[in-house]
Amino acid sequence: MENSTYGVVPGDVKGKEIAGHAIAGVGQNLIFGLWSSYMLVFFTDVFGIGGGVAGLIMMFTRVWDAVNDPMMGVIADRTRTKWGRYRPWLMFMSLPIIIFLAANFSTPNLSGAGKVVWAAVTYVLMSMAFTAVDVPYWTLPAAMTSSISKRTTIYSVSRMSTTLASVALGVVVIPLVNSFGGGDMAKGYFTTAIVIGIAGAILYICGFSLIREHVAATTEKFSFKLAVKVISTNKPLLMAILAMIVSYSTSFLRQGMTIYFVQYNLGSLDLVPLFSLLSLPGMFIGMILAPIMVKRMGGKNVFILSSLFGGLMNLIFFFTGYGSTPLVMVLFVITSIPTGLTMVLVSSLIANTIEYAEWKTGSRNEGLISSSQTFSAKIIIAISGGLSGLVLSTINYAPTPVQPTQALSAFHMCMSLFPAICSFLGVIPMLFYDLTDKRHAEIVAELAERKKTAAQHA
Repeated sequence: MENSTYGVVPGDVKGKEIAGHAIAGVGQNLIFGLWSSYMLVFFTDVFGIGGGVAGLIMMFTRVWDAVNDPMMGVIADRTRTKWGRYRPWLMFMSLPIIIFLAANFSTPNLSGAGKVVWAAVTYVLMSMAFTAVDVPYWTLPAAMTSSISKRTTIYSVSRMSTTLASVALGVVVIPLVNSFGGGDMAKGYFTTAIVIGIAGAILYICGFSLIREHVAATTEKFSFKLAVKVISTNKPLLMAILAMIVSYSTSFLRQGMTIYFVQYNLGSLDLVPLFSLLSLPGMFIGMILAPIMVKRMGGKNVFILSSLFGGLMNLIFFFTGYGSTPLVMVLFVITSIPTGLTMVLVSSLIANTIEYAEWKTGSRNEGLISSSQTFSAKIIIAISGGLSGLVLSTINYAPTPVQPTQALSAFHMCMSLFPAICSFLGVIPMLFYDLTDKRHAEIVAELAERKKTAAQHA
């Protein structure tokens, strides 16, 4: 029976709970995929906002997220309900997510300035609602089990499920927009947003019903000074965040520009669902290889190798051009492999720093540390969104059937050269990540000994 105060269930995590976390993640990524991948093109091609302005809206929203994510981590850490600390947020935010997602893809009849204000306000509200689910969701594995191996399993299964959801969404969005809109893109996007929002909310509730929290909350009162210390003195966490921000910009920049590249460089908007599907085999190969390679080489080394491989493949993509659609498809699959690898690795590398923080400061602060991952993801979206908007503004993009050579070259670089540069740069901070698998095992053992000693003297 659940603890009536904190929602902690005796025992360890069960298979159905791991499945529940993955199910909720599918809902989360259906919503996130629509919002992150199609918001820019909706703003520019449907709502009628300039690419530069749209990019700025996305970028400056992330400034607020610099406060919002850690704040949500603290709120989640301090939440006390009969369902637990992090699990209830899946239920609490299911309805607001539907409302704000639909508002983001609405087209009220406003002036030019009014459209910008509407887009900015609804985008910020959606960002806050998403954070209120995302931070607790990625903190849950640390509350579901204290076993590092089982925690990694949760992350791995959920990453595979969320990736599948993202790819599936990429396949169905354009057909759904066309079907619901019947030629009216505004109606099509709005209805699609409502359908995706409802589907995501249902999956949130399913995940909530299956997940249980087994790790008791700390009784330590929150201290802002201690929270700052937990983050600022956690060198492995800071290096992992920096590596994630730099290297992940690859995926999000390419994700946002794919619809432009496929539509204009390859000459067919109908190929967009196919290219979304093409990323699946590569990412799944990477996710399957991740635990095997980590066991042999360690997470840090695998991350570095993956980044170098991704940079090299994207350089090949850049120099071979886009004249052959079949070759582009093959390279699209291959360059997705390191994406799958790093998606699994980053969650695990950051989660391991929770024990490091406890060892160094005496405080775990799972929600606060986990919020650094969601905060980093939003910084990445800000960078990639800002770059996308800058590119569109620089080339004076307008949604016309034929784009000038300058625009085609820019779209191609966003898909190949820029990702290559980001991949290579992502290696640098990881060289300073000194929390190896061996060192982490030593820290876990020392923490166990500390708790044993404290219990004997209690």
